[in-house]
Amino acid sequence: MPQLKQRLTLPELVLTKAEHKVVRALLDDWPLLGLSALAKLAERAGVSDPTILRLIKKLGFAGYGEFQQALLADIDERLRSPSTLLVQRRSQFEQGNLWQGYLENCIQNLRQTQELSQSGATEKLCTWLADERVRLFCFGGRFSRFLAAYLCLHLCHLRAHCQLLDDSQQLPEQMVDISAKDVLLLFDYRRYQREAQSVAEQAKARGARLVLLTDIYRSPLRDLADLIISAPVESVSPFDSLVPALAQIEALIYQLSSRMEKNLQQRLAAIDQLRSVFTQPLLKEHPDALIPA
Repeated sequence: MPQLKQRLTLPELVLTKAEHKVVRALLDDWPLLGLSALAKLAERAGVSDPTILRLIKKLGFAGYGEFQQALLADIDERLRSPSTLLVQRRSQFEQGNLWQGYLENCIQNLRQTQELSQSGATEKLCTWLADERVRLFCFGGRFSRFLAAYLCLHLCHLRAHCQLLDDSQQLPEQMVDISAKDVLLLFDYRRYQREAQSVAEQAKARGARLVLLTDIYRSPLRDLADLIISAPVESVSPFDSLVPALAQIEALIYQLSSRMEKNLQQRLAAIDQLRSVFTQPLLKEHPDALIPA
């Protein structure tokens, strides 16, 4: 059976307009809002209590309490490691075409990512990143570091003042000048890391805005974030998938390229010119090196 959050976005789930508002409210603050009182959920979604109960029954639960019990079971997923997931996934290794099965799972995750997307959040993020008066810092965890580097490299093509926080030993020197005019883009997926929390706390203490790119579970850093971009990480593999997160980065760069198109051509041309200088082969510069002494 699909996870509870996935069940909320299944195409076969036929919902009224009011029930769609409940789903949107739940996804916007998952899973915390679903663990709150029924009245609070109704107030946040702008619907009546009976509307929520009708949705709960459509999801297959007898009542709101049973729904919350299922939600608590899902929350445990955020603490699972590859070693524990391997035990659960082992039975799937004998089933059909694993390659195709994994790719189908990626497609499902991308669809869920699309459902989670909020145009208001992405527009606000693009506005922040397009402001070249703002300095940008990117940081990722043990597995998500490559996402931070990938984003930072693209941002450097689009604008100035972008820095990757990539060396734990040099974090004090790299972060000492962070201020209220800066934005930190931090990648943090389960099972989360103490270092990421420290980076976030120190950036916030210096007044920077924090953009948290994380999973759909309750990251410890959510309460610190000024903006949250969520992506599913659950996979048929014992290892989490970062395909949805990578797709979000590329969608962000695409949207930002459109926003910054006016000066982009000139900047890319300047980068290409510099690259041609740095990539000149030495033998072409010194043909005598080919002649034996």
